[in-house]
Order: sequence, then structure tokens, then C-alpha cells
Amino acid sequence: MSRIRVGEADSFDDGSRAVVTVNGHEVAVLNYGGEYFAILNRCAHDGGPLNEGKVHERLVADVTEPGERDVERFCDDPAVTCPLHGWEYDLETGVHVGDESIRLPTFDVVVDEGDLFVVDPTPSES
Repeated sequence: MSRIRVGEADSFDDGSRAVVTVNGHEVAVLNYGGEYFAILNRCAHDGGPLNEGKVHERLVADVTEPGERDVERFCDDPAVTCPLHGWEYDLETGVHVGDESIRLPTFDVVVDEGDLFVVDPTPSES
């Protein structure tokens, strides 16, 4: 595994965003509520840039029948909305909020000696 430097952790305040390349793919790095998240920067629907999307508490609903939502509420889990067509993804898991069969890759983010890094899960060649 390797790490890709995002920048100084102290300068990556709440609401900050960056894009880094991990194994040839753009990854959006977001600070929401003091927590760091990294997710593929390409919406599964039409390739929209998630680093430009709104980050918010995730909407959850109790669905009793197809098309019927009895209770809707926001939970503490953060989500990002694609700015092109509104598809939403859970920032921790990468799962699409409305369809669990759709999932974007997420990446670990670490702080080491004051720097912020995204972890590339691809094994390094030795």
C-alpha cells in the first residue's frame, strides 16, 4: 500500500475539499464535521464530480411499499450529492443512498506528522 499526500492537515478545515489521483483515478477528499472522507470523484450515473457536490447529513426513510415513504429523517452519517443529477452517496461506505447495489470505492484517510494522506489499497510492488 502507498499513501498519497493531500496537504497539511491543519490547513484542511471543516468544509475543505481536494482531489488527488489514486492508482490512476481521481479521488475526492472531503472534511465534514472534522472528519476526513475519500471517495471516487466520479458519480456512477453520469460521471459528475463529487468534490463539487453538497455534503450533508444522509436522508433515511422507512419504506413500507414501493414508492411509499412513511417516515423520512436525517441521520448523523454524512453523504455527498452529485452536482449534476442529485445522486447521493454515503461518504463512509460509498453506497448510493437509494440503491444499495450501487457503490463507489472509498479510501482510508490518515494524518501522519501533520500531513493528510489518502491510502491507496493497491499492493505496492517490491
